[in-house]
Amino acid sequence: MSRGRGRRTGRARRLASSVWLPWTTGLLALLAVAGTALAVGGRVERGVTVPTAVLDGQQQVTTGAAQHVRTALRAGELDLDQLAAGLSLAADPGRFSGQLKEFKKRYGRYRSVYVLDADRKVLARAGGEARPELAPGQPASPGATDAVTVDKVPVVVQYAPFTYGDGAKGLAVAEYDLAHLRGALAVVAPATAWVVNAKGEVVASTAGFTAFQQLPREELRGAGRAERPAVSLAGGSADAREIVGTAPVRSGSGKAPGPAWRVVTSRSVNTVLLPQTQARQQAELVALAVVVVTLGVFGWLYVAWLRPLRALVRDAEGIAAGDLHGGVEIRRHDELGLVAAALERIRLAQVRRAAPSEDTVKIPRQVP
Repeated sequence: MSRGRGRRTGRARRLASSVWLPWTTGLLALLAVAGTALAVGGRVERGVTVPTAVLDGQQQVTTGAAQHVRTALRAGELDLDQLAAGLSLAADPGRFSGQLKEFKKRYGRYRSVYVLDADRKVLARAGGEARPELAPGQPASPGATDAVTVDKVPVVVQYAPFTYGDGAKGLAVAEYDLAHLRGALAVVAPATAWVVNAKGEVVASTAGFTAFQQLPREELRGAGRAERPAVSLAGGSADAREIVGTAPVRSGSGKAPGPAWRVVTSRSVNTVLLPQTQARQQAELVALAVVVVTLGVFGWLYVAWLRPLRALVRDAEGIAAGDLHGGVEIRRHDELGLVAAALERIRLAQVRRAAPSEDTVKIPRQVP
């Protein structure tokens, strides 16, 4: 019996080997075709020139984002100036607190709003802790400081002087949370945008960043230091090339020119609909389709043919070894089903020959 089992195991292994070898070869060949399509059709040459229209478009988007940033900061300055005008109508500083709370509730971009007197004493506040040291001494007109850190968060301290009561001087101060500039930078999508100060340190971005750290790559740092707006192609590998744009946030030399910041944007060349990009996308689709079809076909061949064929081999080996008690299951009506039916007839013939008693004959199982 052990020799019979050994012979069956060896034959089954030879069957599996003879079937799996061409199947595996075919699978690897089709996957190689997919890889070749992706490597050849999806290659982006380093010398490819990006059209001027694409570069100009990136520059326009960058300039628009810079204008949005300046508009957002200017809107905060005007709102605070309006608050100062309202505070000047109050004869009693005790009424400041309610106005500050209403102001902070209406405009959620401020971490803290407070009022200082001429001696820099805090008369009222709403929100976080007041920091008189961040505001200028006695400014003559509304304005804003450069970005500073408050609790590891970059903010701009905006201020507006006013008089109240019998001519007492006060200063309305608000800490503008620069995280709210993300909305102003959203126009650059799918590019990434950074707002950098005069030192090239990041104060806001559409991506994750560490406040007051330099831009992550040298080409971005070079764009941030540029005297004029520029658009260039980044270095590195062909697939890592980027279109880099920069534009100043400062609007000019008017009454409120804004901080000396710049907006720097970066967009991968692969996201631009160039002929090379389209070829790469088509190659990726072809490679994916080949892989999916290949795995589907070979999976179907295994389930529909190889596994039933191996079961028939086991049944045939059992009959050859004299095991006539188990019937051969007839599950199909194709060629494999014909083979199973033939094996079952052989088994029944062997049973009748060995012991023609009805007790020893087992009815074959018909599985729909």
